[in-house]
Amino acid sequence: MAILVDSSVWIAAANPRNKECLNLRRLILRNELLYVVKPIQVEVCQGARTEEEFHKLWDAFLGFEFLDVTDRLWGLSAFNYFKCRKKGITLSTVDCLIATLAKEHGVELWSLDKCFKAMAPVIGLELTKI
Repeated sequence: MAILVDSSVWIAAANPRNKECLNLRRLILRNELLYVVKPIQVEVCQGARTEEEFHKLWDAFLGFEFLDVTDRLWGLSAFNYFKCRKKGITLSTVDCLIATLAKEHGVELWSLDKCFKAMAPVIGLELTKI
């Protein structure tokens, strides 16, 4: 199983008492193929409280596979945003880009953000069931 892990999961997993932390550790120990994209790395690192924490967080992502954002995917993301807006779904540009990347790279998306659940049927996005 290949999974793109959203920033909402990484942030929740920072608390060892959250189930996301245990699930993420389990996936890592099983050598599941976990992906990240630069916008997710940026979102997580923006929450750092100190410069040292920022660099630790930034470097922690370097061990994961990154999905590429091609020019075609930027355009497709804009079109997916348009389709969602026409259905009354409010989302951010970054979330739409993340969803588009997961769909187009053929990986499931693991997120705690409800907007992905709303947009999944509109763009054909697979959400992981962890």
